[in-house]
Amino acid sequence: MIRRQCTSTCKVVPVQRKVRELARIAGWCSPTIPVVEAWLGISLEEAARMKPSTEGWQVNRWPLVERRMTRRDCLLWLARHGYPEPPRSACIGCPFHSDAQWRRLRNGDPDAWADAVAVDRAICTGFCGIRGEVYLHRSAVPLDEADLMTEADRGQLDLWSNECEGLCGV
Repeated sequence: MIRRQCTSTCKVVPVQRKVRELARIAGWCSPTIPVVEAWLGISLEEAARMKPSTEGWQVNRWPLVERRMTRRDCLLWLARHGYPEPPRSACIGCPFHSDAQWRRLRNGDPDAWADAVAVDRAICTGFCGIRGEVYLHRSAVPLDEADLMTEADRGQLDLWSNECEGLCGV
């Protein structure tokens, strides 16, 4: 597994940049006391992901944890209020997808599957400083050739679900 930086590059940094812009906080002249309260959508079962802000000008809050709401509670609230079920927050080509997630992508969203396969092909030999080939699937084979049967399909329980740590707070 190579270093994972998509959360930082594609989520955390752009959000921080926009918050700084909205709060009119310049880089070198940042306040040392909190002037921004960031509400992060981490549910109760993900409380281990709660991290204090690394910026002195921002304090983090987790309203779902404060209300003791699980992901299921959130889905029930959305359904009660007529909202559709949102997809899980993950990139199409996230190497932390389980076989079941890859299978859902392949079977339910052919365009996204094609994009993931294209990314997998593009990264295979495209990393400077890395010897060998790199693949999105944990079996280290091209994604469109990977065996996507789950451990349960093979009669083996998956005790270590390969889930994203999701330090971004989304």
